[in-house]
Amino acid sequence: TIPGGNVKTLRLDLQPYGFTCLTSFVVSSQEKRRDDLFPLFIKQDLMEVRLELEPRWEEQEIEPLKLRGMVTQKNILEEFIPEEVKVKGDPILYRHYRIAFADPAYVLWRQHYPCDLLTNKSVKDVLEAHKGGNVSLKYDWDILEKKHAINTLPLGVEGSEASFYDFVIWLVSSRNGVWSYDSSKNTYTLSGSKPEVGKPEPLDKLDVEDHRIEFSETSRYNVKVLNSYSEKPQKEDVDQDQAVDGVRHDYLVRLPIAGDFRERSKLEKEKLKIRQHEIHLIFRRYPQLTYRPWGQIKLEGGLWSDRIFPHGKVYRVRSISLEASAVAPDITADHNMDHARYNIEMSSQLELKSEEWVSLPPFKTPLFPLYVEGKVVSEQGTKEEETYQFYQEKKTSLDQNKVAIPLWDNQEVVVPFEPNFFTGHFYFPDYKEARVLVALDFHSGRIERFLDWRAGARLPMDSQGNHLLLGKTDKSQTSIQHVYVDDKPVLDVKRTSDKDTEMIKMVEGSLILETKEEE
Repeated sequence: TIPGGNVKTLRLDLQPYGFTCLTSFVVSSQEKRRDDLFPLFIKQDLMEVRLELEPRWEEQEIEPLKLRGMVTQKNILEEFIPEEVKVKGDPILYRHYRIAFADPAYVLWRQHYPCDLLTNKSVKDVLEAHKGGNVSLKYDWDILEKKHAINTLPLGVEGSEASFYDFVIWLVSSRNGVWSYDSSKNTYTLSGSKPEVGKPEPLDKLDVEDHRIEFSETSRYNVKVLNSYSEKPQKEDVDQDQAVDGVRHDYLVRLPIAGDFRERSKLEKEKLKIRQHEIHLIFRRYPQLTYRPWGQIKLEGGLWSDRIFPHGKVYRVRSISLEASAVAPDITADHNMDHARYNIEMSSQLELKSEEWVSLPPFKTPLFPLYVEGKVVSEQGTKEEETYQFYQEKKTSLDQNKVAIPLWDNQEVVVPFEPNFFTGHFYFPDYKEARVLVALDFHSGRIERFLDWRAGARLPMDSQGNHLLLGKTDKSQTSIQHVYVDDKPVLDVKRTSDKDTEMIKMVEGSLILETKEEE
């Protein structure tokens, strides 16, 4: 515990999604001839900080601003007695500590790069599996509860810089959600709408030095969603009043299910938001009310003029920026007092309560697809038979393959039952245990290509041959080979059914037809 009078500087940026803070304080090593903080401070162990900022107003008590986070940077300045002065014990008089810390998710998740696959789970299950024990996360968003056949985390892949923190913010941004942080409880919430915190309170004009009305750039485009699915191509326009004719943002998708296209169009319509004005406040003094992000404020009453633009409107606190330095900066000043006097510069951003645009931290978009190896699944025939099987999805009636992913405990992912590299003239379904490269998107997958030759299909290099091997096993198959013997082409077609064989062979000057039962 560091007494308030020992704190010399404080710099805070508090946003609706988290905070960063830089502070410095002094500890004497002369009390009891030791500094108990020092041996802990120099370790590499995870360091947690709790900071409370409490204004002292005689008129009323205000709830302290509470912050709790993890240290990201730290350093020490030491005040010591010169060596020529002989002293007994520790020559260090004071240590001036400086630390930077931030909210837990910002600190820990930016170093978290998991690659994972969860099948038949919800996005909430993915988040719970990877959020860690130091982050308290709540949910109030329906889309997080929906189960998906595939849930992919593509982090940590070479070429991708997105961390788990980036992934969560991208999820919120791309799905039109809200990411909010409660500094008093040190908890986060993923929700479908902005939280309602308290009732609107008037902000005393004596607290405010100046206010500035800010207008963000207006979106001037319409949206068009395009579905390139050839069996039922679709287009849907999403218009807004402030768009300029001829300016648009197209989203191209390939969705066989009409319902999926409607959901995507609805999402893009919800994401198309026109930002409203904001209020930038410069404070004259620390406000005499509980002032936090998400709190509701009115600029009216008291000394406020009824003619100002913000009059009659309800605003929400969006951010708080605060810098404080001790009026008495000397190391020994106010030492071990429970409070001190500070010079403070404080500003804040307000948004309208009706504002739908959501403030989010900068993020890197996760890189999809994630490429992993798998083996094709078929339950047809015996274990040894190289059969194929497709499955019909109940809701959509679409045909699908299943592929087991050995890396993740042979979880089975569903992929479209498609010709892949062949034209429709060739019907060669993916056979059991075929080794394939699977491309995994967030909630879908597909077979990218095949990675090995079927057993018995490969020919010696000297033959310079080509081989088409059809059938289930080496005892039930048809082999079509084109090879070179003495630099002459030879075509060999052989059908095998247990011991029964039929063969057509074409060589230089000969055509051989043969049917027989093998010994």
